[in-house]
Amino acid sequence: MGKDAPRETEVKFRLEDRAAFEVRLLALGAYCEGRERERNVLFDNGAGTLKARGSALRLRTTEKGALLTYKGKAEFAGGVKTRLELESGVDSPERIADLLAQIGFQPRFTYEKRRTTWRFADPERPVVVVDETPLGLFAELEGTNDAIRKLAGELGVLASAFLPESYVALWIKARERDPSLPPDMVFAPGAL
Repeated sequence: MGKDAPRETEVKFRLEDRAAFEVRLLALGAYCEGRERERNVLFDNGAGTLKARGSALRLRTTEKGALLTYKGKAEFAGGVKTRLELESGVDSPERIADLLAQIGFQPRFTYEKRRTTWRFADPERPVVVVDETPLGLFAELEGTNDAIRKLAGELGVLASAFLPESYVALWIKARERDPSLPPDMVFAPGAL
C-alpha cells in the first residue's frame, strides 16, 4: 500500500461522566448525529494469521447497513493510534460471511456496542463517538493527530487516559479477571 492509503487515526478512553462530556461537546459546537446498535464480527483463518500480524478483518452490521473492514497493524505516537483501514459497504452480510468461510476465514470474536456519533460542522474537526459496551462506557476521537490532540485538550482528556488496547484486548483482560464472562463481548439477551 502506498503512502496515500486510507489511514485511521484515533484515540479511545474510558468515559466516566457521559452527561458532562456531551454537554462539553455541545458547548464546542458538536451535534449528535444519532445512535445505532452495532454487531462486529472479527474473522481469521485457523492459524490466526491476521491476529499474529496485528491486523483485523471485521464485518460490522448496524440498522443502516453493513461494512467489511480490513485494519492493518497499529502504530502509536503519544497514545494516538494510526493504522491502515480499508472498508467497503456490504449488501448482504450473510453472503460475505459465507464467502469468507469459503476462503478459510471463520468468526473468531464478536463484540457489540451502542454507538452515538457526534460531528462538527467543520470537517477538519474529529468525529467523536460514545460507545456503550458490556465493558462500560468509552469515547473515541477520530481525525488527524493534531486535531485529535487539540479536541482532547478542549474536552479535558489527558493523553495519559488514552487506551492503546482494542475492545478485544480489553475484553480478554476482563475475562482474565472474571472467567465467568462469555467468550464474546456481547450484551445479555434483550439488552442490546
